Amino acid sequence: MKHLEFHQDIPIIAETQILVIGAGPAGICAAIAAADEGVQVMLIDQNGFCGGMASAGLVGPILGVYHWESKARILGGIPYRLLRSMELEGGAELENPGMLVPFDPEVLKHVCERILVSAGVIVRYHTKAVSVTMDEANRISAVIVGTGSGLGAIQAAMYIDCTGDGLVAAQAGASFTLGRESDHAMMPMTTVYRLGGVDTADIARTENVLTGYVNIGVRHKLAAALDETLIPPFGGPWIMRGSTMRPGEAFVNMVRQWGDPTDWQDISRVEIAGRNDMFILHDYLRRHVDWLADSFIMDSGASIGIRDSRHFHCVARLTLEGCETSRHYPDSIAIGGHILDIHATDGSHNQTRTTLPAYEIPLSSCIFSEIPNLLIAGRMLDADYGMFASSRVMGTCMAIGEGVGLAAAMCVKQRIAATQLVFSDLSSGLKTKGAIVDLASVRAAEREGGIR
Repeated sequence: MKHLEFHQDIPIIAETQILVIGAGPAGICAAIAAADEGVQVMLIDQNGFCGGMASAGLVGPILGVYHWESKARILGGIPYRLLRSMELEGGAELENPGMLVPFDPEVLKHVCERILVSAGVIVRYHTKAVSVTMDEANRISAVIVGTGSGLGAIQAAMYIDCTGDGLVAAQAGASFTLGRESDHAMMPMTTVYRLGGVDTADIARTENVLTGYVNIGVRHKLAAALDETLIPPFGGPWIMRGSTMRPGEAFVNMVRQWGDPTDWQDISRVEIAGRNDMFILHDYLRRHVDWLADSFIMDSGASIGIRDSRHFHCVARLTLEGCETSRHYPDSIAIGGHILDIHATDGSHNQTRTTLPAYEIPLSSCIFSEIPNLLIAGRMLDADYGMFASSRVMGTCMAIGEGVGLAAAMCVKQRIAATQLVFSDLSSGLKTKGAIVDLASVRAAEREGGIR
């Protein structure tokens, strides 16, 4: 590969106390949590709206609000208040037979922006992080961003990477593994799309979609068609209320594309191939599934849905063994409880799904000893592959975001690194805001039939 040396005098376009990069579920909650503490927060995103995969990718439903098996609520604090606000505006349904939270992406954008602005967060869209500068203490001194005006630098005391792929953390030199440790294989990406003209009364009657989750009858038909090479590889399928709630509409999660989302050529290839497969699969569904006979594609995600990429090596690792032994972390900031959900990395439609007990997620899986002013939140936390496969869902990412946001604000106020925090202060601060951060609270809720 040829190289070009590039030097440019870059203007400092903004200074803030905390810079949150990525306005997805984790970033939104991190920004609000930090701003609620009275520190100055800027939230940037490459899109023209917030929501991340929930809006740009149309990924749904929101999982991780309830424990998969017991149905006890494991999400509280800022994330739950956001969802309640969405529900009040007809944009989410928090309690239903499957406890999978369908939502309206437009309401999500609107409600989250309103709360962000009300909290005092400075929101800047169409701003993409492209690089960082480091000082002699290996602290990030600025994030270099690309905007419509060109390159610029944003300086902060603390930085929170909520980009999903860990763009800032990687540029800062944080150690990571790409994909699964054993072979670097990654779970597939999905072009999510939404249908109109769906006989939703029939789908509920014949597929039991609210409790069955996977459309079993359709899956058998698709598997037979795949064996005859009539259709491309698929997953699920999940044809349900996910990122849509209206009668006559359905969210579809079934397209599968394998590749490296951090590679600019690979991600371009799968975006194109995913849309092509979407039309092939929908044509088959329309001709072979009665309740989809009159359906049509309304829209698809502006970006392909990404499950898997970089996994960072932080102060501590979340492990499956720790989950199974109900390990307690003094710096727990969130509770996870989704199933271990691994989509096949080998090009097949197979899936590994195993229920897990509720588990604590420590701040130490989101901070670095070698980069004192960087925190991460979302699916790229330090976890073994089994725990990553559970903790990657949006509800859990929101909870992690709140915990990391509060931690960053405490660091700014005390002028310390995250590794120096008094964890009992962090835990009590989160609990004061209604966050659920320890297994004792979950066990009590399970005995009482769930937190409401």
